[in-house]
Amino acid sequence: MPRKPKMTDEERRAYSAKMRGELEAVMDRAYGAMVGSEDFWTAVMRTAANLTYTDRDDRSPTNCIAVAAQHPNATHILSSGDWKKVGRFPAKGSTSLRIWTPIKRRPEGAQESTATAADSGQRVVADEAAGGETRRVSGFKAGPVFDISQTDGDAYEPPAAAPLAVEVVRDILVNQYRDQYHEDPEQAGGFDFTQDAPDDAVRILLYGHAWRRIPEADAPLPGQHAAEVASAAHVAALILGIAPGPAVMPPLAGIISDGKRPPVHESAVRTIETGRAIARAARAAAERCRELAVAG
Repeated sequence: MPRKPKMTDEERRAYSAKMRGELEAVMDRAYGAMVGSEDFWTAVMRTAANLTYTDRDDRSPTNCIAVAAQHPNATHILSSGDWKKVGRFPAKGSTSLRIWTPIKRRPEGAQESTATAADSGQRVVADEAAGGETRRVSGFKAGPVFDISQTDGDAYEPPAAAPLAVEVVRDILVNQYRDQYHEDPEQAGGFDFTQDAPDDAVRILLYGHAWRRIPEADAPLPGQHAAEVASAAHVAALILGIAPGPAVMPPLAGIISDGKRPPVHESAVRTIETGRAIARAARAAAERCRELAVAG
């Protein structure tokens, strides 16, 4: 079979612009759904938990929104090149998902067309080592990825964190609450966690941690703070392998801002990052306890 001819620079730019336009349309539809559908808001939170990794950087909250809008049951996404490294490939007839990927260039190299940094909300100028040379992130483009459900090939089990006993998670969250907030969660809330089912205790504690981490001033609409707190606890529970409480859609429909993206974007970013941070801290504490037990 003859090889497909390479695109010219002009064709490449036109293709990139087309893909970017399509992804921007996906994001616009997603933002509308996030303030109109509790189910879609929950799908975004679930996708964020699924795309929190143990072996590499998490997918950004913006990309979690993009993936949820295109494939709400996605669990593990990689580029076709990265799938090839583990012996898998896009299945025949599958359509790639589009996410925001960085444009990297050498500071003194050819000038590549840049765009607003859609993945972080601002223009990124961050140096990082890549292949022995320094490259600069100058913008973001729409890049193709595939969920594992869209691939064929060798058997592959995505890396996963060791499961934690729910009692261990409960005790860690209690100790962290005392250490970080200098307050006993049982006394403050009138709970007796020894009398509650461990899963119930963990859900209560996750909500308490999220309440402390998300400032009420950042979620000023009536009901918004409570919704973000519940959703952050939902994300943390999923990451930790605990049956979650409900993810609650924040009351942001119809709110207009000066920026390109509606306020629900920042609400989702805050919620996802808070949930991930709570879960990451709990897992780190559990790992330290495990290491001490082995050493002792």
